[in-house]
Amino acid sequence: MIKGVSRSPFSKLTYNGNAAPTQTNLSFQNRLINKAINADNSLSGITARPNTSINGLDTLGPSAPDKVKDAWTKAEEETGANGYGMNSEGKLTQITILFAMSIEKMANGGGQDILGSTVDSAKAVFQRALERLGIPQNDKEKKEQLFYEAFLRFLD
Repeated sequence: MIKGVSRSPFSKLTYNGNAAPTQTNLSFQNRLINKAINADNSLSGITARPNTSINGLDTLGPSAPDKVKDAWTKAEEETGANGYGMNSEGKLTQITILFAMSIEKMANGGGQDILGSTVDSAKAVFQRALERLGIPQNDKEKKEQLFYEAFLRFLD
């Protein structure tokens, strides 16, 4: 691994020899992720658009039923995390699996709504997110996993 550069969990990056990904070899998703990460590999201060919720539920599940929205809120309160990777000030703190799934759907011509309009569709998305997350490698990923598990528990 090149010092100061971490691999995205979403795809393989190529480098041009001076520790910078070449823009011509990056997918839309990786270019977007790279814009969100600054040179020292910490997330930049990207803020939420005005009039949007900080937890990302209005983006990831605008048509989700109340039971899904309630489970999201309870899981967020219990774990101190949310599936969108934003803090209480609206700043992106990490790129979560749900965030990545939303960007992938948008890049493939769909909207960012990945939770759908039913409890079952939201459960399926969270189960896929847990599968993609795999074994957490750091504290942020552990917290993300706890959020996903709490969400599913509150839906049952």
